[in-house]
Amino acid sequence: MREFHIREVPPGTDWVFETVHEFEKATTIELMGEDLAISAEWNRNSHADEKDALKGMLMALDGPAPTDGPVGRFGLPLVPAERVDVLGVIEVTFPTTDNQHLADDVYCQVDPDARRAGVGTALWREVVRITGDLGRDTVIAWSDHAAGGPGDGDRLRARDGDDELPLDRASRFAQSLGLSLAQVERQSRLALPVPPEQLAALRAEAEGRALPAYRIESWVGRTPAEHLDRIAVMNRTLSTDAPLGEVDWQPEDWDAERVRHSDERKHLTGHSVISIAIEDATGEVAGLTEIHVHDSHPHRPEQWITAVAGPHRGHRLGLLLKAVNLQLLAADQPGARYVDTWNAGENDHMLAINTRLGFRPHSAHGAWQLKQTDA
Repeated sequence: MREFHIREVPPGTDWVFETVHEFEKATTIELMGEDLAISAEWNRNSHADEKDALKGMLMALDGPAPTDGPVGRFGLPLVPAERVDVLGVIEVTFPTTDNQHLADDVYCQVDPDARRAGVGTALWREVVRITGDLGRDTVIAWSDHAAGGPGDGDRLRARDGDDELPLDRASRFAQSLGLSLAQVERQSRLALPVPPEQLAALRAEAEGRALPAYRIESWVGRTPAEHLDRIAVMNRTLSTDAPLGEVDWQPEDWDAERVRHSDERKHLTGHSVISIAIEDATGEVAGLTEIHVHDSHPHRPEQWITAVAGPHRGHRLGLLLKAVNLQLLAADQPGARYVDTWNAGENDHMLAINTRLGFRPHSAHGAWQLKQTDA
């Protein structure tokens, strides 16, 4: 039996982010046949920012645990300051501004040569322990699956929506840990460039319903000061109105300062293309959509938030916002090859808009949940 132990990564340990990037690159190539890894610099900046969440990373290393030396804030020995071989890694986020009951965005990766040796299970058990030590009761973890990927023939479906996951290695691992499938998220891909006449026609169709009651304002880069409060309103809206399946997610508390801080972080290694809808009569924000372009891979922008506030639905604002923003993206990034986006499998309305724009299913992702009473 292979001997290994678990260590934690203290803030500021630089070498680990290249290692995590290499893990994710290998994982996405294995699952999807392409490199879909986020950059090491993005992850480094994300972990350095603990304004609204505590960021944790644990690693499995060969050999016995050290009997002396420094211990980190989670009670584990620290990884060395210099790079070493890593068997597996797990990341976790503990929100501190809101959703303080959660251990969120848990993602585990194990080197193929170290699989089936208990590495993933040991990493997971430490996350569950830390979650309990911090007084939290819910863990949300994620798994990735190729669309129509191989399994043993059976499919898994969450309570809401029609999208399914294959019963493959990742699904079986999650089930073995006592996790329940709370939601299936669909990744869709839009090949670029979209024919300009197609976007123009969809925009004109949506404008026929939305104008003149609403106007669209767009920008590239950081949010203008006059729109910070509006973006905060739409982020709060998304946190309450987005389909959640059985995920125990509670409303987020957004204000202008939190938007400004978020802008600062995400623009360290990229930039956003954003469009919002404003009701002319009241000046009230009605909708938002955002595409993010990463400096490390500008050929594959990511469609992030799209939200329309409940009182303003039924005016084709979702279609209008997305069509306008894709036109803006074409001008900003003419060399981009495709856009990826993620939606809950039960979000029929947004999925229908994506289909009209030309998005097609590309992969599936499982949101798995564990309540501490079930651990």
